Amino acid sequence: MPCSDHTMTMTPSAGVTARHIPHTMNHELLRAAATGDQALLERVLGLRSSGNGVVPHLQLQPEGTQQGGSRSCLKGVTSEGNTALHTAAGRGYLELVRIMCGLDASLIKSRNNLRNTPLICAARAGHVDVVSYLIEHDAAEREGACVGEDSMLRARNSEGGTAMHEAIRNGHDAVLQKLMSADGGLAAVVDGKGFSPLYFAAALGREDMVDILIRGSPPDGVKSPAYYAGPDGQTALHAAVLVNEEMSKSLWCWEPTLARKVDNCGNTALHHAASAGKIGAVNLLLLEDSSLAYIPDMDGLFPVHTAAKMGKVAVIEQLMETFPNCDELLDNRGRNVLHCAIEHKKEKVVQHMCRNPRFGRMMNARDSRGNTPLHLAVKHGHDRIAILLVQDVRVNLSIMNNDGATPLDVAINEMDHGYTCPMNPEVLIAQCLVWCGAHRSPRRRDEYLNKRTGVGDSERELSKHTNLTQNRAIGSVLIATLTFAAPFTLPGSADAAERPAFKAFIVSNTLAFLCSTVATCLLMYAGLNTVHPRHRSRYHVWSSNLLHVGILLVIATFAFGVHLTLSPPGTAAPVPTGNLNVAVCAMASVSVVFTHPGTWWPMVLARPIWARLGLKGLISVLLGPRPIPCQKLLLSRTPWLNLFKMLATLLILALILVTFLLDMAYLLTPPHNRFSSTLLLQSQCHSYSYPT
Repeated sequence: MPCSDHTMTMTPSAGVTARHIPHTMNHELLRAAATGDQALLERVLGLRSSGNGVVPHLQLQPEGTQQGGSRSCLKGVTSEGNTALHTAAGRGYLELVRIMCGLDASLIKSRNNLRNTPLICAARAGHVDVVSYLIEHDAAEREGACVGEDSMLRARNSEGGTAMHEAIRNGHDAVLQKLMSADGGLAAVVDGKGFSPLYFAAALGREDMVDILIRGSPPDGVKSPAYYAGPDGQTALHAAVLVNEEMSKSLWCWEPTLARKVDNCGNTALHHAASAGKIGAVNLLLLEDSSLAYIPDMDGLFPVHTAAKMGKVAVIEQLMETFPNCDELLDNRGRNVLHCAIEHKKEKVVQHMCRNPRFGRMMNARDSRGNTPLHLAVKHGHDRIAILLVQDVRVNLSIMNNDGATPLDVAINEMDHGYTCPMNPEVLIAQCLVWCGAHRSPRRRDEYLNKRTGVGDSERELSKHTNLTQNRAIGSVLIATLTFAAPFTLPGSADAAERPAFKAFIVSNTLAFLCSTVATCLLMYAGLNTVHPRHRSRYHVWSSNLLHVGILLVIATFAFGVHLTLSPPGTAAPVPTGNLNVAVCAMASVSVVFTHPGTWWPMVLARPIWARLGLKGLISVLLGPRPIPCQKLLLSRTPWLNLFKMLATLLILALILVTFLLDMAYLLTPPHNRFSSTLLLQSQCHSYSYPT
């Protein structure tokens, strides 16, 4: 039966733009278009069908007749603005598309709320047969007229994309091929964001689509920039070098001038390839035009700078191999490659340059502010990079910048001169510079006094003490609780008192309890606001050392207790139990060594000291008086804190190893030798019990 219009009125809220439009499509028509039911469509539209189900030739009839009502019915839309042709084309129902276009050819140019035509819907879904029919039908309607901006093929949606953009975005190469054969100029239409179809295909890594677009473009003459345009002035080659080397080669052969095209920031395709570490694309671009390495961006950064910022050592090495003067290239701030690598924390690049004699000229180069690479490493707190530079004997440790500051001056200024952790990067850098013989600038030392005035009384220092007290008090109380309960649950049997492991268990547990108890008391005083900040800082230092020793002793106590439980006295330990004892000893030793993360970190300073001063200088630094002319600035407590913790670690490690060895030797001793005195006493007691 013929359809009738059904209108659903939707009243948007006042002041709010309506997202949808009123639904005017017949529900039966919508179901037929959505499910591909041709019989239902013909019944809804009131069409005559032959016995074999083929739709006969449609005769045009006067307005108001049955077919006129059918064409009017096809004008109905959903709330998204889709006609029945949109729905059928998007689902690939070719026969339904034929019927609807035969009734009303104007539906081909209809648009939904997002400005999509039926052709765009079919191209997005990849239905190449529907796309072919719509193109042919439109061409027949236009009767050979030239393709223009108003044609169905050039129609754009709300994002400015055409059917070709949607086909590429969704990966339908067959649809792309059909569109290119119908209108090659469609490849020169960019969307609302400036994306050309070729840029889209290159960014998605679709080499097959790139080949289709290249083959369909004008073979001779200069290509229009719209063919390869991308966002922010980029070209398709900018995107291709980041994805595929073969695709980059195809684009370069198609249009060699793309290699020298720059985007809005002055970046060439070589900048992109260097920043991504694409060594193949870098070699390809430099093969025919070596001058690309000398094209800077708007910030003055050359491709070698971008490679350094991203830590691409292979690209830097390749560029330096091809262009030995790359170390002379400076950006707008006067920075060379090493400056950029240090500012962006690329340790591998710095390490590579320090090991290679080729980069020696950059080690002491100064930027526009007079900062050397060592200045920047110290300023940004890159301790590992600073140690690498100090270890290189080519680096001058006492060069002054434009402000008259040496690297040691910068290190001291960057330090927190209140209560701080000795393992902070700033402190380690300052220690490394001083021990390696760095000098400060020739100026009066009292110039820095104003910067340190009132540090102990500041709110920041008071908050430090409060946080330290809360955190350390939890650990110290927990250790005291554990060690207090340990003597009431002794491991092993009652006759284990003579074993070395039992004695070590008692001693280590007692010392751990005493250290944690004293640390808890000190922390109580350190948390009082009535105590002077200077004394609170000292209490924190002492409690930190005692708490560290207490933790190490708890590990030792646990290891001794497990050993006593696994190895009962009186018999030698069997093989499985002996293996467990060895494992417990090894795990306890490793835990003791790595409990405090900063215990062994100062040992890395031995490498630059050795490189600068040799073995004699290293021994004099470690054993002799500290050659620090600025002891107050470098926190005089720092060295002995580390030394105390290292000595405590070594002593407790030795206690664990020696105790395990002595106890295993005790267990392997024959029982008659181990308990001879005990047996003698027992025999004497038995002899006295008999009557005379």
